[in-house]
Amino acid sequence: MKRITALILFLLCSVGLIIVYSGFEPPLEPADDQQRSEETQPEATGPAIPSDDRSGSSPVNLIPAEPDTDKNDGSDESEVMIYKPGTYKVGTDIPAGIYIAENDGSDISKVMIRDSLEPEKEKPNIIITARYMTTRGRFAERDNYIEAVSKGGGTPVMPQDDTELARLLRTGATEYAEILAERYDGLVLSGGGDVAAHFFNQEHHPASNTPDETLDKAELALALAFIKANKPVLGICRGMQIVNVALGGELIQDIPDLLGIDPGFHQDQQTRHPIDILPGTWLYEMFGPQANVNSTHHQCVTGIPEGFTLVAQAGPVIEAMVSGNILCVQFHPERMLDEGMLPLFEDFIMRCS
Repeated sequence: MKRITALILFLLCSVGLIIVYSGFEPPLEPADDQQRSEETQPEATGPAIPSDDRSGSSPVNLIPAEPDTDKNDGSDESEVMIYKPGTYKVGTDIPAGIYIAENDGSDISKVMIRDSLEPEKEKPNIIITARYMTTRGRFAERDNYIEAVSKGGGTPVMPQDDTELARLLRTGATEYAEILAERYDGLVLSGGGDVAAHFFNQEHHPASNTPDETLDKAELALALAFIKANKPVLGICRGMQIVNVALGGELIQDIPDLLGIDPGFHQDQQTRHPIDILPGTWLYEMFGPQANVNSTHHQCVTGIPEGFTLVAQAGPVIEAMVSGNILCVQFHPERMLDEGMLPLFEDFIMRCS
């Protein structure tokens, strides 16, 4: 019995020595961090659209995405793909970035990739006319009109911004009118003095102011050029009268004398008077059947040109008319932006866009 026990002990010692000198190590339990990392790895289910990663980095060795991919041959990285803006099927392996979902009505989900946010649409460039004051050597200021066009969404273009516009308004060189109508998106004919009577086949009325015939020629030419080019025109006060004369119409040269209306009703900047607006017209959609407006004029149109629609009146005085994108008002909305008149300019600028 003692011999058997000694043999067992000898065998156990021999196994222990073998284990020590062979370097064998029993398996250890995995570290907590490693175990958690392995447990949270998602199952591989094929390529997919990456998450919203705004780091700007692009992966390498990607499968080309159709339809728009280019290879960057100048890079040291192999097969680095540069993805153009375009539409790609979900599941395409594409660079991380900002993606905008697109539903085109089909059963295939798509993602629209863009280089960046869409740039703001270019604002239309709108000419604003101004009288050249010879004695002062400069053009009249038009701050109210500039503000109105700017707030309406356009870029004002003044004579000092364009040499040919300045020459036209300063000298009456009408050959520039068609060039300017081609170059710009819209025209605002601003308010001002009386139009020379001979342009509408009448004799000068004693109550009429001394006209600026150079400005008359320039604005008449501009009005016709923009109308011919099918570009939007906004005529304000004198501007409405210019459009009417350019198209063969006539003017009432003095409202108090010829229509028997109190001068203060139409000639006081601070006064507000109602106008009646015809249903279904351009202004009716903005202001309804009636609006309070300001006036600073003693002349007005008599009748409206062929193809125009009467829009608003104050008694016998025509206050607004329209034909397509030719919009004319006898009052001064540029001075009433804080009184609800901004939509008028927004509508006009939209037509110019």
